[in-house]
Amino acid sequence: MTKSIGLIGIGVMGSNIALNFSEKGTSVHVFNKSEDKINSLIEKDSHGNISGSTDLENFIESLPKPRKILMLIPSGKPTFDMAKKVINYLEPNDILIDGGNAYYLDSNILGALCAEKEIDFIGMGVSGGEEGARNGPALMIGSEKSINNELKDSLSSIAASYENSLSIGFYKGYGTGHFIKMLHNGIEYAEMQIITEAYHILKRANYTNIEISEFFKEFSPQNRSSYLIEITSEILLKKNDSGYLLDQIQSNANHKGTGKLTVETSLNYGFPLPSVFEAFNARVESNYENLWSKNIDGQLIDISSESLNNAIYFARLATMIQGLLFIQHVSNKEQLDIDLKEVLQNWSAGCIIRSDLLNELGNAKLLNPITTTSSIQDLLQNNLSDAKEVIKSCIDSGISIPVINSSYNWFVGTSSTFNPSALIQAQRDYFGAHQVQFKNSDEFIHLDWD
Repeated sequence: MTKSIGLIGIGVMGSNIALNFSEKGTSVHVFNKSEDKINSLIEKDSHGNISGSTDLENFIESLPKPRKILMLIPSGKPTFDMAKKVINYLEPNDILIDGGNAYYLDSNILGALCAEKEIDFIGMGVSGGEEGARNGPALMIGSEKSINNELKDSLSSIAASYENSLSIGFYKGYGTGHFIKMLHNGIEYAEMQIITEAYHILKRANYTNIEISEFFKEFSPQNRSSYLIEITSEILLKKNDSGYLLDQIQSNANHKGTGKLTVETSLNYGFPLPSVFEAFNARVESNYENLWSKNIDGQLIDISSESLNNAIYFARLATMIQGLLFIQHVSNKEQLDIDLKEVLQNWSAGCIIRSDLLNELGNAKLLNPITTTSSIQDLLQNNLSDAKEVIKSCIDSGISIPVINSSYNWFVGTSSTFNPSALIQAQRDYFGAHQVQFKNSDEFIHLDWD
């Protein structure tokens, strides 16, 4: 029997996913109100597996049962509005998949709506951008039920792979796939900021764009490279008639909100993600660069490329551990049974944060919590002095490196034998009677400070 899927949304991601499905032998029936857009996509399909409809009811009725419909449209209200329309035409055991950039709690809500009509819902995070969608994305799939073999085969066929293992993860819970994708995006923010901070340091060390590009290229033979590091090396060399493109781009950074959602979610769980916090804040802060009446020119910096390389590795490893710890924390709290090995495999290819570091962690014997894995603490400890050296040099030269700095503070703070926060308990109790908890006691009491 021919594998088939319905697809709503043929923008950049949807079109490339459709072509990927078609190439792998899945029949794709797309819905779009524009016949021209449908025809344009069909013309690009050299395998002849794509058809389309401009009428939603006809589109749904034409799909073989049980129907499998993938939505790749903007998250939030557009997804909810379309899902509600689609649900009206679906029958029990049909499957609705949200492959947009959804907030994981929205997936839980949509899953509950579908369950009321005995429709199976899947929340699917997709990473890899336009290229990944066409040639193999990383897919993070969350569902309450096991997925039928035909759909699993179709989805597996389009996923990226690394060393004969697919970058596809199946997780328990409607929103868990999108939760894993949200953490991926938060880590992505931090990784990009770490690389940007290194770029800042090297610019202030009077490196040329070519020299900075070469610095990042050297990460590959050391097994410390990543997709983001590789594209940075390429970006630095791109020129037009006016010079390097990077030097012509405005210095403010924007965002679509996924980093903000990661920060908000970690705060809701009371869990620290300082690297992601600082990376998101750096993007916001970048829009206020002329805040002061006078801008201060920093000093030139003299820094060892080896120390900077190790500091970057330290910050990237600290960021990744923070993210994995948060996944473990939520998994334990919500009883999701998330396997970190599966997450690391899920991110090993196709996605934006794919890297040698992920493969290194994937080969380690990870414990729960991951911080009890001695080899990981050793890796951080071995690169700590270089991170400290870079931070000191940047302070002396007036260079802001918020994520590298916060990664250092996080590791030193969480591995210290002394935590001064007892004083905060006492202060809060003094002015607000918020109570304190003595060591080796479960009881909270208010003290008389007079």
